Amino acid sequence: MEFMLDIYLKIEGSGVSSSGYFYAKNKSEIPKVAYQFIQDKKWENGYRKMVIERVIVNGSEDITKVVKEIENRPIPPMEGIYW
Repeated sequence: MEFMLDIYLKIEGSGVSSSGYFYAKNKSEIPKVAYQFIQDKKWENGYRKMVIERVIVNGSEDITKVVKEIENRPIPPMEGIYW
């Protein structure tokens, strides 16, 4: 499914917005796609301090809380993983 994504970020005190059309397999994948887009923005900006202010889907649905939950998930332990 195609959707429009608008993100609003604060990068070291400066407000930045970005938007575009993206694709997801289903509606539950949209927050993951949004999170990855934000990670790309972090990379583009040299991983400077960045705060997610708002994440809007199709101009009306606010998924900021869900995306922040993804961002704040703990990193799983690497114990028992063999390369």
